[in-house]
Amino acid sequence: MPISLISWLVAGVLAVTCLAVARSAWNLGERAPGISRMALLSGLLDAAATAALFRLALPWSAGTTLLWVLAMAALAVAVAGAVIRWPELPSHAGLLDFEESGPGTTESGSPEPGSGGTLRTKPSRKAKKKSTKKEPGRTAVAVRAGVLAAVVVLSFAVG
Repeated sequence: MPISLISWLVAGVLAVTCLAVARSAWNLGERAPGISRMALLSGLLDAAATAALFRLALPWSAGTTLLWVLAMAALAVAVAGAVIRWPELPSHAGLLDFEESGPGTTESGSPEPGSGGTLRTKPSRKAKKKSTKKEPGRTAVAVRAGVLAAVVVLSFAVG
């Protein structure tokens, strides 16, 4: 009985995770900036590797298999959304954009004598805590793709 309950819980979590990735791929939340290409690709690879690993590791019943199929359908919808929306997705989430230096600010952080301009100071600790999540880089995406490939190879080896 406990293993069956765990299987249902894991299948449900997997389905919700894949539905969340599909939601972000199609930007159904209507957030202004949307998700970046690297974040979307990273999420897709994570969900696919998790699904393949769960499929190998847990005993499945008819009901949990149905949830797994629902999760795979959501993952397919997410991939379709990523393919269709790829050109309009930002390459990054704006974390690398620097504000332009105005006439009253300098790059060194000290005002020029006689300019009367304001200083650009580094953000406070509170502002740093409110910053957005760090964008996954190419290395992180490559590692996730390697994990997915390893799980797929393992699934072929196991049978």
